[in-house]
Amino acid sequence: MKHTENRSHAAKKQDLLLIAAILAAACVLFFAYSLFHSGPAAWAEVSVDGKVIRELDLSQDADFTVTGHGGGTNRIIVSQGAISVTEASCPDKVCVHTGTIRHAGETIVCLPNRLIITILQDGA
Repeated sequence: MKHTENRSHAAKKQDLLLIAAILAAACVLFFAYSLFHSGPAAWAEVSVDGKVIRELDLSQDADFTVTGHGGGTNRIIVSQGAISVTEASCPDKVCVHTGTIRHAGETIVCLPNRLIITILQDGA
């Protein structure tokens, strides 16, 4: 009887290891698919106070300043298919420290100036 219990315990352990391996493989495949199939961004939407003020084709370089809430400013640069805020009048500069974004779904936010830049794909 003890021999059967040991075998049953070993089988359960192997089953759990197999399930864990399958789940790990599924997670790796999901993240790899998400990473490589997000596709290049087609355009960016710039909004202030919830209103879209500009739509930008990321294949065309641009350099401009946006005046936001309370007269605060953000300098925005589009270059080589990416967009960034390089200068801002806000005190914390989180928008500047966000760096360059280029993939659909990424955002840059400046709360004091109420600026949001969102990368979108065609069909999004």
